[in-house]
Amino acid sequence: GMFFAVGGDVATANQFYLTDSSRHFLRGAMYFDATPNADSLGIVNRFILQDMKHLINTFRWKQ
Repeated sequence: GMFFAVGGDVATANQFYLTDSSRHFLRGAMYFDATPNADSLGIVNRFILQDMKHLINTFRWKQ
């Protein structure tokens, strides 16, 4: 998979995808229903970033 961090006033600051390269693909992103403002959303984005990294590092495909 891959993790993307985008800076500035963007609609989604953090995105990721996970794949097993053959059958499964999972994409994740967090969008806010608000005008993008990095100063205002910075604290929230840091919390979400921690959650995304935890999900990425602990995710397992079911057999």
